[in-house]
Amino acid sequence: MNKLPIIKPFINSNLFDDLCVSSITDDSRDVQENSLFIARQGVGSHGNEFIGDAIQKGASCIITDRELGEQVDIPILYLENLEEKILKILFSFYDLSEDDFVFHGVTGTNGKTTTAFIAHNIIRALNKPSVYIGTLGAMVNDNLLKTKGNTTPGIFEIFQILKICKFHQKISIFIEISSHALAQKRLGNLPFSQTLLLNIQSDHLDYHKTESNYIDAKLSIIELNNKNPTIIFIDKIQDLLKNFSDDQKKQLSKSQFLSSTDTSAAFKYSLEYNPSGSSNIKLRFPNLCLDTQVSLFLKYNAENYISAIALIAEQISLDEFEIVRSNSIKLPQGRGEILKLREGNILIDFAHDHQSIQNILSELANYHDEIILVFGCGGDRDKSKRSKMMKIAQDFASKIFFTSDNNRYEPFSSIVKDAMAGNSYTSIEILEDRKEAINLALQCLNKENILVILGKGHETYMDVSGKKVPFNDKDCVLEILDNEINK
Repeated sequence: MNKLPIIKPFINSNLFDDLCVSSITDDSRDVQENSLFIARQGVGSHGNEFIGDAIQKGASCIITDRELGEQVDIPILYLENLEEKILKILFSFYDLSEDDFVFHGVTGTNGKTTTAFIAHNIIRALNKPSVYIGTLGAMVNDNLLKTKGNTTPGIFEIFQILKICKFHQKISIFIEISSHALAQKRLGNLPFSQTLLLNIQSDHLDYHKTESNYIDAKLSIIELNNKNPTIIFIDKIQDLLKNFSDDQKKQLSKSQFLSSTDTSAAFKYSLEYNPSGSSNIKLRFPNLCLDTQVSLFLKYNAENYISAIALIAEQISLDEFEIVRSNSIKLPQGRGEILKLREGNILIDFAHDHQSIQNILSELANYHDEIILVFGCGGDRDKSKRSKMMKIAQDFASKIFFTSDNNRYEPFSSIVKDAMAGNSYTSIEILEDRKEAINLALQCLNKENILVILGKGHETYMDVSGKKVPFNDKDCVLEILDNEINK
């Protein structure tokens, strides 16, 4: 189908007349025969640099906001204010209406996946259409779709997902928004009904360079195209507030707070946490007041549950919540996932920075006298956090197995050197083979202690020298124990 007539009103030009346009993309790798290639500014380069590739792959025409300076063999249109027009072009190109979607965005150093996933599943429990987009890929209702791999896809990839969402009902969209996506303005002018900031803890300094830049990136969620003020879980950033700049404080003033201690917060809650049973929750939100119970093993997942309800509080009535409150809460695989096995309890989580590791281990230390820990540090990533991760591990774990975690192109020995800098080698075994490390750790497991495996969570591969080698922590555990049972 030729979609040129659909976009003509937005380009106000006859330059493409008589052409066929069947697809649209801003990534030259996705160009197909008769694609319209949008050449726009990227992170480190401009799309103009890839026009030759797009033409070679069959693009029929180009739109760019920057003069090319050379002749090309297909029509090229120079369009001022291109970024401002992209959203309307995409909605029209895919025959979608902005009114059919309710967009939600979640950011935070930790908890994005769990919070967005829980919110998505609450909406699904009401038999309403919903889409989750984030670290796990994309879930259209209950069907998982593979994405290119970024926590937050670009706007063109998001519309590739949305184009299949024609359910004749308003569709809830839950998007994890990473600090990279915020800094790069990856979501453009996408209209959000509600956004949420869970927490800010130092991370990704290999990209952001300074903690101040990282904080700025996270706070910029407040400046997105938001219908309602961003909800900020203010209790989780209290320690940072005293060092906020005037501009950062000004941003905060545009938001609304979620809190268990601030009586003036718009979203107030109380939590009586019970790690071995039901925790009592009281919510006093602008559009939703209720008392409920939840059974979740880790306290921060109970807080993620509360955050998820705050995110959708404008959409869900008390009567509707009564329908879903009895349903078991679905957590994403590898996020605080507990395996209650004959040999003992195992916790698997995606935690891969020192704060998230401390969040888990400090909580577990309240209920377990001995913690056995398997973890590693990602290669070719922020080196400054490696020794901090090891320090936290030593503070709480009785036995540590330090191993590979997506070494990428970096030697494991280099990662070990950084992790051990300033730390003791007491009660630590260093093994590059992650399966071997898990196997040895399982030999330490009993009914009294707990084994914690951190860093990879849901991931199904190990990234080694550019190759994705199949591997999953949970599958590895079950395979080893089955082998032992069968002996």
